[in-house]
Amino acid sequence: MKEILEQYFIEQGQLDLLSWGCLKSQKKQASFTDKGIEAPVESIQFEPIASTPSKHFYTFLADQLGISTDQAVIQYEQFIQSLFDGHQEQVDFESLGNFVFKNGILNWQSYFVSSNYYTDVHFNKLSNETDIEDAIDKEKDNWILMASIIGIISLLAILFKFYH
Repeated sequence: MKEILEQYFIEQGQLDLLSWGCLKSQKKQASFTDKGIEAPVESIQFEPIASTPSKHFYTFLADQLGISTDQAVIQYEQFIQSLFDGHQEQVDFESLGNFVFKNGILNWQSYFVSSNYYTDVHFNKLSNETDIEDAIDKEKDNWILMASIIGIISLLAILFKFYH
């Protein structure tokens, strides 16, 4: 059942854990700053406030398990109670993170750290004036060289025609 719950969380961004709380996906979009682009921030937060799953969740669970919605409600409640009954120090959700009981308090430790995947992008200001001036100077140098070569060839042609 854990795999089904993980799949639902990844698709919907929220997983209600009845009286234990709720897992929520938090996202902050990337933003432009004066120095560049600030990386997006994504995290999985645990809110220890009792929450009731929606009908959509129970329908999803019933479809995945191939049972009725009423039976899905019963099985989910039993599963959550057995999962968080306090006999385990750690409850692991393989692809999301884990719950750890410390002094009777339930804490969430997420495996996903968005800074491992997203980094800030910094821009350096460059002056285009220098590049344009350099390009113009090079074009002038090439023009003078080409004109000189054509002039020398034409003088040689005139001298050759005059003396032959």
